[in-house]
Amino acid sequence: MLKATGSVSSGGSVPVALAVDPRARFAYVANVVSGDVTAFRIDSTAGTLSPVGGRVAAGVRPRAVVVHPNGRFVYVANEVSNDIYTFAVDASTGALTAAGAPVAVGRAPLSMMVDPAGSFAYVVNSDMNSVSMFAIDKDSGALTLVGTPATVGEDPESLLVHASGRFVYVANTVSQTISVLAVDAVNKTLTRVGDPIPTTGTFPRAIAQDASGRFLYVANIVTGDICAYSVDAATGALTSVGVRVPAGIGPGSLVVDPAGKYLVVANSQSDNLSVFAIDATTGAITSMGQSIVTGGTPSAVVAVGAVAAAQSN
Repeated sequence: MLKATGSVSSGGSVPVALAVDPRARFAYVANVVSGDVTAFRIDSTAGTLSPVGGRVAAGVRPRAVVVHPNGRFVYVANEVSNDIYTFAVDASTGALTAAGAPVAVGRAPLSMMVDPAGSFAYVVNSDMNSVSMFAIDKDSGALTLVGTPATVGEDPESLLVHASGRFVYVANTVSQTISVLAVDAVNKTLTRVGDPIPTTGTFPRAIAQDASGRFLYVANIVTGDICAYSVDAATGALTSVGVRVPAGIGPGSLVVDPAGKYLVVANSQSDNLSVFAIDATTGAITSMGQSIVTGGTPSAVVAVGAVAAAQSN
């Protein structure tokens, strides 16, 4: 069972995004109004956070923060300046240093993710209903735009790279669908797989998967519930699992624990976390009847071992 162990200020204004490095030593928070990023060291036993240095300036309205799988770089997507900042990570302290000039992207980049191999980064361009693909230089962290942005549904707000790196899933909030994109790593292109899949909930806002990529979960922020899907490993196709399961009010972020046993959902309007047990065979979820109170408007949640961290505004 989860229990709250404390809280810490990000030091910035309106923290909205949260990411953890692969070794679970450092956490990074994007502060959307103050336009900066805060670094923290993670206590591996208690899960508590200690600030590392001061805040580092990003672009205008940073909305997504991502750590490269090698732990050496952090990327921040900025909604209004329409660019991505790259930072080098100090391996000892976790402190960030700007690395190179910002890279232009499409309008309103709200979500970003790097593939498991660390070869490509993907960014949702919400105002353009598209996803951009970038090749990553693993030595410098530099991003290079490749191919043509792939068209998705209306008002995409979140994306997920499948655990295999072969597929990208996009939650389209206004069209209320999930787009499936196939990755061609050789030709460096994204291709839409079939028509977008209608969701049964209203306004899908966030996507999560288990570590193996067998199951995928979507949070519907208006209807306040979660949809579960099984994933075809060969084609990337999704098959609905069971019925929608109620969460709290305004679920806007969710995460599966590393062991694949639990799904934790951050509810942005009821200011709490909901916890669900995952059926290891089907992927279906069942509420554990647990509600953990958070700070106001929790906007992101990550799992670090047996610890879940929620980002509240």
